[in-house]
Amino acid sequence: MEAFISNIMRWPFVEDYFRAFAWAWPLNEVMHFVGLILLVGIVGMYDLRLLGLAKKVPVGALRQLLPWAFFGLVLVLFSGILFTTGIYTNVGVPPYVVLTHDVYLQLKFVFLGLAGLNLLAFYVTGMARATDNLGPGEDAPPLAKTIAGASLFCWVAVMYFGRLIPWGQFS
Repeated sequence: MEAFISNIMRWPFVEDYFRAFAWAWPLNEVMHFVGLILLVGIVGMYDLRLLGLAKKVPVGALRQLLPWAFFGLVLVLFSGILFTTGIYTNVGVPPYVVLTHDVYLQLKFVFLGLAGLNLLAFYVTGMARATDNLGPGEDAPPLAKTIAGASLFCWVAVMYFGRLIPWGQFS
């Protein structure tokens, strides 16, 4: 059964792409890092402002950057899917084995999920609306600060465990 699932998860066209072009894997890494810079950089600035740093900056100004953070998320997800489906070309291990045996990749996914739930909490609790019009010098509500702190923690954990993925056990 594992072999059947493993073969379904392999996307030969992605493997062929990485095999045919020596620059494809490094380009994908660059795309992943640029996406991380946009996503975590912008979300991090937003979270730090809610936590009380750079109080002279109105939250609305940082909010205008959030579409770029979403673009970074799209880059990260796209390149991450390419990494996962094309891993066989790079290390000779099927994606199914990596997904089921690499604890660092699994922890990265856990913290990605927690970051998503945290974002959902930010909107569901009304904290997004409550912080929209924070002007220079104004403080965010305590719940918004808690959510911002959790967001920073989750995104740092995503990057940390993502960096450890190559050292995970595949077999």
